[in-house]
Amino acid sequence: MTLLTEVIAPLFCLISIGYVISKYRPIDVDSLAVIALYICMPFMIFSALVRNPVSGEMAFQVLAWHSGMYILSMIIVWLVTHIINWDRPTQSAITLSIPTVNVGSYGLAVVMFTLGDSGLSVVMLLFVYSNILSSTLGVFIAAGSNKPPVEALTDIFRLPLVYAVFAALIVEYFGISIPSFLLDWATLIGKTGPILAIILLGVQLANVNTEKPCKNTLILGGIVAKVVIGPLIGIALVWLINAEGVVRQVLVIASCLPTAINALLLSSQFKARPELLSRILIGSTLWSPINLLIVLHWLDL
Repeated sequence: MTLLTEVIAPLFCLISIGYVISKYRPIDVDSLAVIALYICMPFMIFSALVRNPVSGEMAFQVLAWHSGMYILSMIIVWLVTHIINWDRPTQSAITLSIPTVNVGSYGLAVVMFTLGDSGLSVVMLLFVYSNILSSTLGVFIAAGSNKPPVEALTDIFRLPLVYAVFAALIVEYFGISIPSFLLDWATLIGKTGPILAIILLGVQLANVNTEKPCKNTLILGGIVAKVVIGPLIGIALVWLINAEGVVRQVLVIASCLPTAINALLLSSQFKARPELLSRILIGSTLWSPINLLIVLHWLDL
């Protein structure tokens, strides 16, 4: 009951607030998203990495895990496609839904509520990797393998998150002392980001277009792939890379996060069945408390 009332309930309360408000008055999602992504999140990742430095091994494990999620998802869905005869857009939509975990507007808040500051540096690093991989491998998948990932790589350097990571690495490498009160300010500004992002998730869910028809069996199959196969792949990879401590905890939690909004944007841009992916996104978000309750109990959090 503690997990439900102290972790899951506050998150879905914020999501519901965003959903309801957006039904009654227009909300400028893009402007609020810019504030969260370009102001709050960079402050958070800088303060988190300076106060809780991530070792090279930990950084590699997080990257290996997320890359593995993409690669295994592509292989498994490719095999299923050849059995069920899905078309290319359907294959792309379901492949995109599995490894694109909603770190920014969901995972950060979950980790903040459950692990506190100790998990922030790891989950923020995962957030950076998720942006890099969705902008490269994600584009590759959504475009039906027609656009090389390298073409999208230049977009990564438009994100302040990347420079916040570089700044934190420079501080750590040269042993630069940052006054505690400045890090407190950065943390205070940064922690606004996950709260704002999860309210925005509710707004975005309210604006998802589900009017275009889609086969119920395909929707069910896509949701099952995300909420069952996705966590199994993620947890297996955690075991495979031998992650321990806070890295293990964060990655197990990430394995159960719903599909990211970025996946829906990519599927819309490249005509990869956005009507299917939108339903998988909503279904996996609604189902996610069950998976999270299971893994949080398993992790004894």
